[in-house]
This record gives sequence, C-alpha cells and structure tokens, in this order.
Amino acid sequence: MKRLLLICVCIGALMVVAGTAFAAKKPVVSHILINAQEWSLWPSRSSVPAGTVDVELWNRGQDMHDTWIRRVNAQGQMVGAVLGKVRVTLPSQISQATWHLKAGKYELFCSMPGHLKLGMHARLTVTRG
Repeated sequence: MKRLLLICVCIGALMVVAGTAFAAKKPVVSHILINAQEWSLWPSRSSVPAGTVDVELWNRGQDMHDTWIRRVNAQGQMVGAVLGKVRVTLPSQISQATWHLKAGKYELFCSMPGHLKLGMHARLTVTRG
C-alpha cells in the first residue's frame, strides 16, 4: 500500500513539473488598444512585455489616422526604421496589427501629414519578457 501511494505521489509530482514546464514555454502575447483622435494618441497601457503585441487602433476622430512605431534613443529622439504599422483607419473604425518588439523605449505616432507635429504621439516602454 505504501509503495502504491509513493508511486502515485511521484506520478503527481512529475505531472506538476511537466505542466509547469509546458506552461512556461507558451509565448506571451500582449494586447494594446490605441485611441486616436485629433490630435492625440492614447494607448491603453504605457508598457508591455517584450514579444508579440496585438495592436488595435480605434479611430475616434474625424480624420483618417494610422499608427507607426519606432525606437527612441536616450535623448528621446526616434531612431532607426519603422518597426510596426497599423494601417490607415477611417473615422469610427478599428484596425489591427501584430508587432514583435524587443525591450526598449518606443514612440507611437500617426504618420498622416502634419499629425505628429500636432501632437499625435505617445511613448511605449517594452520590458524584458
């Protein structure tokens, strides 16, 4: 009887360890909703963990808007290539995209002519996953 109990405990422990290892390998997918309206962008969160980010852009304004993302250097200036885009979105519509981001600081901005200078940008911090 003691031997059967010991076998059951060992099997249960192995299942817990295997389940934990399996759960740890699942990729982390974050979600962020960006509200766009003349002349502001409001992300639903200011930071996300590194990895896959599902992005939704809700255009609450009267003009067309999009959202692009670029890295920001230590001086707060955008550097490098555009790393992700949410397509041009008509008023009252929602568009989606999936981005893959590494840890760092980023700037979200509307690329429509003049919109960035009018204030349509926001900072996003990507933390180590």
